Amino acid sequence: MPVMRIDPPSEKQQMFLKARAKNVAFGGARGGGKSWVVRAKSKMLALHFAGIKELIVRKTYPELIANHINTLRQELNGIATYNKQEKCFF
Repeated sequence: MPVMRIDPPSEKQQMFLKARAKNVAFGGARGGGKSWVVRAKSKMLALHFAGIKELIVRKTYPELIANHINTLRQELNGIATYNKQEKCFF
């Protein structure tokens, strides 16, 4: 079975990862690790809650592909697959 590992989060990223609210925001300047922590939490939630539906948003679809989809495809290799037509990971 494939194993997923994540790098140690910063203090603010830890707060985001530990948040139990339905809706949680994480903002800040460029380079603050927002994309990384969103992907990390998304992966952890998906592995813990079978059938969960999650949404990661960027301003444009090309930005979403470059910043999240391509990275997740590499990180989830052997764990999940990306369906281009449905724009979803399964």
